Amino acid sequence: MQRYISRRYLLGASATGLTATIAGCSSNGTDNGEPSDEESANGEPGDEESEQESDEDVVSVGNASYRTTKPADRGQPPTEVYVSEERQGDPLPTNNWWGALMWEGHLLDNDAFLWSHPLVSSTGEQGFVFGGQGDWHVGDGPAGPNFATRPIELAATVGFEGAEFEESVVTDWTDWSVSFAMESPNGRIDATLVRGSPYVYLRANGDDISIEFNEADADPVVWADTDSTVGLSVDNAHYGLYAPSDAELSFDGDETFASSLGDGDYLTIALLPEGNEDTLETFGEYAHAHVVDTQLEWKYDEDASEVHTTYQFETEAMEGDASGTITGMFPHQHKYTDEQSLGYTYESPRGTLQTIETSSYRVTHTYPGILPHLPDVGGYDDERLASYLADETSRQIIRPGLEGDGEGAYWAGKNFNRTSDLIGIAQHLDDADRSQQLLDAMQEYLEDWFQATDEDGSLADSRVFYYNELWGTLIAYPALHGAPELLNDHHFHYGYYIRAAAEIARTDPEWASESEWGGMVDLLIRDYANPDRDDDTFPFLRTFDPYSGHSWAGGPSGGVFGNNQESSSEAINAYAAIIQWGEYTDNEELRDLGVFLYTREVNGAREYWFDEDGDSLPELEDWQFDQATMVWDNGVAYTTWWTDNPEPVHGINWLPVGGHSLYLGLNTSYADANYRTVEDAVDGNFSYWEDVMWKYRALSDPDDAIEQFDADGEEYDPEFGTSRAHTYHWIATLGEIGSPDPTVTADAPLAAVFSEDDERTYVAYNAGEEDRTVSFSDGTTIEVSPHELKTSHQ
Repeated sequence: MQRYISRRYLLGASATGLTATIAGCSSNGTDNGEPSDEESANGEPGDEESEQESDEDVVSVGNASYRTTKPADRGQPPTEVYVSEERQGDPLPTNNWWGALMWEGHLLDNDAFLWSHPLVSSTGEQGFVFGGQGDWHVGDGPAGPNFATRPIELAATVGFEGAEFEESVVTDWTDWSVSFAMESPNGRIDATLVRGSPYVYLRANGDDISIEFNEADADPVVWADTDSTVGLSVDNAHYGLYAPSDAELSFDGDETFASSLGDGDYLTIALLPEGNEDTLETFGEYAHAHVVDTQLEWKYDEDASEVHTTYQFETEAMEGDASGTITGMFPHQHKYTDEQSLGYTYESPRGTLQTIETSSYRVTHTYPGILPHLPDVGGYDDERLASYLADETSRQIIRPGLEGDGEGAYWAGKNFNRTSDLIGIAQHLDDADRSQQLLDAMQEYLEDWFQATDEDGSLADSRVFYYNELWGTLIAYPALHGAPELLNDHHFHYGYYIRAAAEIARTDPEWASESEWGGMVDLLIRDYANPDRDDDTFPFLRTFDPYSGHSWAGGPSGGVFGNNQESSSEAINAYAAIIQWGEYTDNEELRDLGVFLYTREVNGAREYWFDEDGDSLPELEDWQFDQATMVWDNGVAYTTWWTDNPEPVHGINWLPVGGHSLYLGLNTSYADANYRTVEDAVDGNFSYWEDVMWKYRALSDPDDAIEQFDADGEEYDPEFGTSRAHTYHWIATLGEIGSPDPTVTADAPLAAVFSEDDERTYVAYNAGEEDRTVSFSDGTTIEVSPHELKTSHQ
């Protein structure tokens, strides 16, 4: 894949460069602020590392193993983190909206903004800084042009008069909340933020706190003041200040509120949707019911092909007896729930937030189904397809990648994807020899990555995984795109490994057992998608943001733009791989995890990257795009990290195209319009990832796709993660069965329906050892034998 590292890596490096070692949690278990032997003076990994080996350097997992010491001269995340003693030793959540606090929490002037939505906040030298969001604006961003963002509009600082804060440390976190402490010589301020919440909960320990509205150009206008509760407006944003009933907030008539809030006192600040006393009172009813825990639960209803997600809030009443809270629901939530809206709304980079009063609510999404491969229904010329397959297997099956270290984890993954797809084609052609050849090559390469020692017994420093105990993560070496240093993209990379392992397990269940190689596969899944929040090895759902409904690719976050994800489709591929692995290994927990994550990520892509409903992307004269390439905390972008060419700008959210990609064709009108946008941009002359363009086109117009392939299919260079054989098979198959049918679901995870004119094609795979009847929601049933991909036309 033609991806270059410069823009992404420089962004991450600038966001995480530590300049001093201070109190925190260091990798050697000390908390004295001094560098360990393996750290340089600035708290980053040193260059000198011991080459002495011991039994503790390797952990065996069945036939597999991984390192517990980092290979010399390889990058890793910082060896100092800003986490309180109470949470030291816990796996650290990364790839979220608040992670900058751990990476650079002591740098109080670093613009590490926290996009909890609708609030935006930061840690500053004078205290906790908060504000809201402005209207859409189009300009340049970290990866280039075409960034539409909602600018930060800060309002005020909460601190101690005359005090300067020296550091901040994360003290606690739950599924979508974070708590942190800011220290100064005059005292400490503790803050809790909750994703989707209009509230921030503050507690003072020290001098009396003050709230200084010094961040906006305009002075605050106070329109309600009852000593302990104040309503005010600044630059068209409205805020409620809620102190305990026996406390006092006094306004100096200019920009500062003094208070009687000292040791142990609390203050809640709310960003209000409207500036009036009724709104102030409504939000005040829950201002002192502090959210102390948030938990996500999911359930896959296989019969109905639905995923139910429950959001739970635990609150503690600081005064009064209120329970529950007011929270905002993003479009991926409020469109799929029966909860009654309060009627108050906020505008955000993800569209409109609807507010509700709740302690728990549920949303339901349809699981659309995936397939291991498209079915064998003809439509292609056998000899032509066989010649393409022969060409692939006559060359080196596992090839070096196209940039940097060509044997890095991402390029290995692309090899795994191409080979997995070819195995299915070889089986369709009844070519057992080539199928086995492909399986053997992929298995050998995967097992090489899954061993911590070389053939001579020495520790491997390449094609190896290292477990970093401080961060609670498996790091692959070599890897690009900031994956070792910043923990970027682990789901993108490791998802391909899980896909390869699943394809092997489909034909060789013994290989997938824990006593052989399956235990290592499970560890990789837990690295990026751990379902157990009590696990002491990996954090809970590292890359998936429970409340945002999609994943983040950046390991840290911060800066004006917050976190980001470019390739929604590679995230979806990673979760589809978990479904297949769970099915082929008879692990229902992992299968259901995969179905949950896949369904939510698909929904997130369709809502926020593609905006198929037309209510999330900005409506501006300067923004005329029907797809976002990147989603950021504060907006969206129509560019990539390495090029502004329209083919990869669109294609990076389509690839890898395979049996998990059917969601791309559930809305054929959108798929047609999106394709035509690219076609028009290049005047119909594709020269970059032509095969990805044709595969996507086949979801809405396979006849057009096959015509283009017939004209140019012998000349183009295949995208690295796919092959000419797979492109031809994909296009020809969809030409026979049509597009995915969004109106029919199945009671099996590996099943799909296609429609062409008035005919439907039903497809299901049975991973079990007994015959299975698969029922579809339109009343159709098909009998599927063990390990069979069954097709029925009706």
